[in-house]
Amino acid sequence: MGKTKDVTTEPKKEVHGTIFDDVFRTIAQKMPALLIPLINEVFQTNYPEDIHFQQLRNEHYEKLGKIITDSILQIEGRTYHLECQSSLDGRMVIRMFEYDFSIALELAEKNNGIFEIEFPQSCVLYIRNHREHSLPEHQEAIVKFADGQQILYRVPILRAQNYTVDSIIEKRLLILLPYHILRYESFLKNSGNNTKKLEQLLADYQKISDALEQCMDDKKSSLYIDLITLIEKIADHIIPKENEKVRERLGDLMGGKILQLESERLRELGEAKGRAEGRKAERIAAIQNMISLGLTKEKILTIYSEEEYNEAVSTMLVEV
Repeated sequence: MGKTKDVTTEPKKEVHGTIFDDVFRTIAQKMPALLIPLINEVFQTNYPEDIHFQQLRNEHYEKLGKIITDSILQIEGRTYHLECQSSLDGRMVIRMFEYDFSIALELAEKNNGIFEIEFPQSCVLYIRNHREHSLPEHQEAIVKFADGQQILYRVPILRAQNYTVDSIIEKRLLILLPYHILRYESFLKNSGNNTKKLEQLLADYQKISDALEQCMDDKKSSLYIDLITLIEKIADHIIPKENEKVRERLGDLMGGKILQLESERLRELGEAKGRAEGRKAERIAAIQNMISLGLTKEKILTIYSEEEYNEAVSTMLVEV
């Protein structure tokens, strides 16, 4: 989560906030394509997941210190700023305005002798339930200028807990999957003995496991393995240490099945590579045998490639 660092005092750290920061920024840095469906959902855009985008640096330096934002992307000339928040903050809209103003100043351009300062499209993703508080659809502030102008500054809010596993998968909001365990945070902290709630949790993660299994292919398998790691990281943080039953059953669903599939895929690739290398070695040995028998290069090249012939010759020279 973006924080403002004062030059004289360290900012207060949110309780248990670090792991949520780490996960969101890991996604933003290593799996930024997962941000695209989130942008589509919030801003009603229709960008394909493989659209070209540019990640902008998230450190902004001001006179009072350094501001670190969570994620800034530019897509087709538009700038998007996304923040992840786990706790309620009454001054969040002020923080967002500060971040957006810093981003806008860095991207300001002069047009016909006048600077144009364009704010990014921004959003706050709340990942916890906060059922005891009613969150609006937008956080708002009125900006008053000295000449009497007033501008309503609005930042949309997206609540991760409003999305079921089915809607997450349907809308491709895979970025929300690591935070899904937070729907069950209260239940887990209260010993997790509610059988019905436990079965609901496990059913959700069975769906997640099945969906990720179907999504996996050679090109994206590493992405889904990384995503599973983040899902397990937050689950491990949320599930009490003494609740071994939930830990084991969730681990079997998420880690066991899909990681086994990946290991099988890698083993198959290794075996295929081994077979190819074995066949290649046999062909090189055959060429070397033909050379030893006195066959000409021209004759050998009617059967084998020149690349194979050259490799066979170079290997013989090394052995000699």
